[in-house]
Amino acid sequence: MPCNNIITAIDIGTSKTVAIAGTKDDQGRVKILGIGEAETKGVIRGTVQNIMSARDSIKEAVEKCQKAANVQFKYVYVGIDGRNICGQVNSHSKIITDIITDDDIKQLTEELNQISAGQDENIIHVIPQGYSVDNNAVGLNPKGYNGRKLEGTFYVVKGKDKAVNNIRQAVEMAGLKIIKLILEPLASAEAVLSKDEKEVGVILADIGAGTADIAVFQDNILRYTSVVPLGGKAITNDIKKGCGVLERQAEQIKVQYGAALSQKDFAKKAVTVKGVNGKSKEIPFTAIASIINARVEEILGGIANEIDTIRNQTQLSAGLVLTGGTSKLKSLVQLAKFRLSIETRTGTPLYINPEYSTEGYAAAVGLIIKGMEYTESILEQRRLKAEKEKAAEQQQTSQATKPDDKAKDNSKAKTKDDNDDKGGIRGWFDSLIGKIFSEPNDSKM
Repeated sequence: MPCNNIITAIDIGTSKTVAIAGTKDDQGRVKILGIGEAETKGVIRGTVQNIMSARDSIKEAVEKCQKAANVQFKYVYVGIDGRNICGQVNSHSKIITDIITDDDIKQLTEELNQISAGQDENIIHVIPQGYSVDNNAVGLNPKGYNGRKLEGTFYVVKGKDKAVNNIRQAVEMAGLKIIKLILEPLASAEAVLSKDEKEVGVILADIGAGTADIAVFQDNILRYTSVVPLGGKAITNDIKKGCGVLERQAEQIKVQYGAALSQKDFAKKAVTVKGVNGKSKEIPFTAIASIINARVEEILGGIANEIDTIRNQTQLSAGLVLTGGTSKLKSLVQLAKFRLSIETRTGTPLYINPEYSTEGYAAAVGLIIKGMEYTESILEQRRLKAEKEKAAEQQQTSQATKPDDKAKDNSKAKTKDDNDDKGGIRGWFDSLIGKIFSEPNDSKM
């Protein structure tokens, strides 16, 4: 199967690595073609530490995905999160002399990139928050306004160079090329949140094995992101220590019998676990719930701190949405509502194949969606650039060509146009994909 219309991505989580391939159906809806999973090695709380081990996990996941989707691929979008990511609001302005154009906006963003990049930092996203012309707010599209001063406010997401380089090395050593790194909570939000939720204000918490990644939206714009450095693996470790069992047994206990709140019938229930010495022991459900509750309270406390940080700046009318593998923990939603005093629900990927609509695939599916947006944006920019260059060339040719020769030249140009139309955007995707690396423009992301 050719890759021209297929987007592929890698989600490197703390406990599992997911490779995913997707495309759009005839109605323009996202269709997941296949997923491959592998146990993650060499990653601690969302950060690649052992590059060789992470490479092996990526290769295994990719091989499984290629088999499931019946497609070979090399270029991928890759998620990034963890404690090495930070976001901040920056503003920049420039003097203009005429009606504002796309080039003015692009130049403003490029200048901001240069002044925002700190030492040992790598800019991941630059997300417009709003523009003003001569100190008058004009929303997210200043194109067409006339004035003397264009100013933009941006949310700049940056990652530490070491963390970014470790991801790049692991992916490239697995035989792949990164088109772009994408902030994982931004991707998860794209998969599980509705436009209405993002418009009125919502906080997303993607609780994975190593971290809880936070993203806050209002007016359909990412306003804030952060990380709570705790996740489901901490819960598993607590069960392992508290109950004296193996790690794999602790994980199974958490998934099958765990709950964030003790239930009425728990006092009468227990799980029997076989010990390493061959003897079995019973672990009451109440003991399991007590261990889980203590750690979940700590995770929710971290989320509460983030809510307090942004509550005065952003309305959260749509409440809290929990996603990620750990969000499937029983009674977590009820506990979050009670502790945080905010409406809460779990989020699964929307409008995709039902078999992939699960909390654990939120980030991976979101990477496909964001990858599609980014690819289409880049191809559109290239198409417009080609049109401008072609128009300028035709104008120069027209001025230099004799009247008798114009008909021949127009005929040649028409033949070339017809040939270009037959190929279309899809046909020249592979020839352009390598050039995307040099154009990290997130003004439309």
